[in-house]
Amino acid sequence: MTQEPSAERKISAWKVAAFAAPAAPLLALGLPTIMFLPQYYIRDLGIEAGAMIFVAARILDVFIDPMIGGWQDRTVSKWGRRRFWLAISCPVLMFFVWWAFLGLTPTSGMIAALVAALSLFSAFASMMIAHLGWAGELIPTYHGRTRVLGVVQLVSLVGQVGVLGIAAYVQSQGATGADVVAAMGWFLLIALPVTTAIALLLVPERQLPPQTHLSLGPAVRAVWRNTFARRVLAVDLLLGIAQGVAGTLFVFYFEFVLGFERESNTLLFVYFIAGLVGVPAWMYASRAWGKHRALQGAFVWTAATTLLIPLMPAGNFGVVAVFMALAGLAQGGGVLLTRALMADVVDADELDTGSRRSGLYFGLMLTTSKIAIVACPAACSALQVISSQPPPGGQNSEAMLFALGAMFVLGPVVAVMAGTWLLQNYPLDENAQAALHAAIEARHAANSENTLGPVIKYRFHRRPGSLTNLCSHSSPSPRIHRGARSARPERKSSAPPTHSPTPFAPCWAIA
Repeated sequence: MTQEPSAERKISAWKVAAFAAPAAPLLALGLPTIMFLPQYYIRDLGIEAGAMIFVAARILDVFIDPMIGGWQDRTVSKWGRRRFWLAISCPVLMFFVWWAFLGLTPTSGMIAALVAALSLFSAFASMMIAHLGWAGELIPTYHGRTRVLGVVQLVSLVGQVGVLGIAAYVQSQGATGADVVAAMGWFLLIALPVTTAIALLLVPERQLPPQTHLSLGPAVRAVWRNTFARRVLAVDLLLGIAQGVAGTLFVFYFEFVLGFERESNTLLFVYFIAGLVGVPAWMYASRAWGKHRALQGAFVWTAATTLLIPLMPAGNFGVVAVFMALAGLAQGGGVLLTRALMADVVDADELDTGSRRSGLYFGLMLTTSKIAIVACPAACSALQVISSQPPPGGQNSEAMLFALGAMFVLGPVVAVMAGTWLLQNYPLDENAQAALHAAIEARHAANSENTLGPVIKYRFHRRPGSLTNLCSHSSPSPRIHRGARSARPERKSSAPPTHSPTPFAPCWAIA
């Protein structure tokens, strides 16, 4: 199979927009599962353990998501493996959206609610992993991935703002909480098939050459020795903790400390709108500074604006709204840039293993996000209970309000500054990714010309070192240095080749 050079694979802006369309309902689904469904299960369905149902479902997803990603990576389809999974996941997700948002009744019981929640999250993960994996492969260059994922993040925020707007409108009409959940469910049921059809019908998926499939042991070892992946996953976990603490305590802080009993949702809406506006700025910063430095900038901006929260005047909506608009500018940048970094990490894994495993790595990324989502309510639950129940005839104590403010401010600041430190001297920059991509493209070309099967088997030997510039070799046999290993391709057949070995492009090396 002949591989078209990535520089020649031009994707128009309208095709990128069509590809990003499913992100609107997918990310819109995340807000109800955190902010509305748990309360709906407790208040309207009478399931006292409603919140624990969602915690248990997310804990199980920690193990399920990487498995789903692995299955997708091993799929072979004439449609393309990402398009195939996107197509089959959509109707499954629609069914479980209907069940979780509209199909349960007070007589359904806790077991039915648990199965609905777990199935909803698993179907969501299947569709989300397929979409993110495809995003990293659509324009497989350093800035091309940022461009695609930037548009995906913009569309995602449009979906989140849309579902918040629907909730606010329905609430303003005097509807019940169950009516709000039903309205969001219908929005998702309409948007999911329409946006998915747009992506599937208008955007083709490029076919990959034959690849190896690793067994469980080698697959786990390859992930573990990928130091880039470990760093990006750690950063994503810290980002999830920062956003989880802020999201969990937002309403409590703005209601009990700043006195916004009715305006807190409006301020949250302003925050998301600012995040939508800020995404193009972080895309530009990524092109100017590099992804990891732009992500550091987003983290520093988040820390600086969060530290100013205690200075906001209580009850002054105008001043606080302006501040929330400034603070929200970094909201979309963190998610965008961590995903863009992970898309480059997959290149390092492909050069190591001979298999492109975007599904596995984005599945692991969803796992770290869910760990953060589960951990934050557990850490903050005691404070929430106390702060949301003032003493009879009085207000929360000064000590309790101080503790609420300290956790709301210092938790995110510590998390994002730790992420900033982890990104210091991150080596997989634009030049390193270009060299990785060149080596991968050269191997694809060698595979297309080779009559003896894919050039995907390696012998490794270890040697200490650190990332250096591009290198070339005078040896006639192709050779790649990867991580702290050098690898020499080994053909699977002992028969002599029908042509001289195709040399690889200049490689990136650890020396």
